Amino acid sequence: MERARLREELERLHEELQRTPSIDAESRQLLSELARDIRTLLERSDDERSESDASLGERLREATERFEESHPALTSLVGRIADQLSRMGI
Repeated sequence: MERARLREELERLHEELQRTPSIDAESRQLLSELARDIRTLLERSDDERSESDASLGERLREATERFEESHPALTSLVGRIADQLSRMGI
């Protein structure tokens, strides 16, 4: 269930990125990399988690802070994704 919800949130993030042209290239790259890393995580079993998976939560929090005022919809989406990862123990 959590993985399915996380996949849905990633899809929403992708859609929001497509609708938000005002994001600078560096920020867009950051969010794309985070989404890719999360998708990779979802493809692995819980037993296959690596140390780099633990940094996802911190990277998402940093992204949230970066977009907090300029892109509230992205901030909300990234926050929900971070919450989902936290519920999964990441």
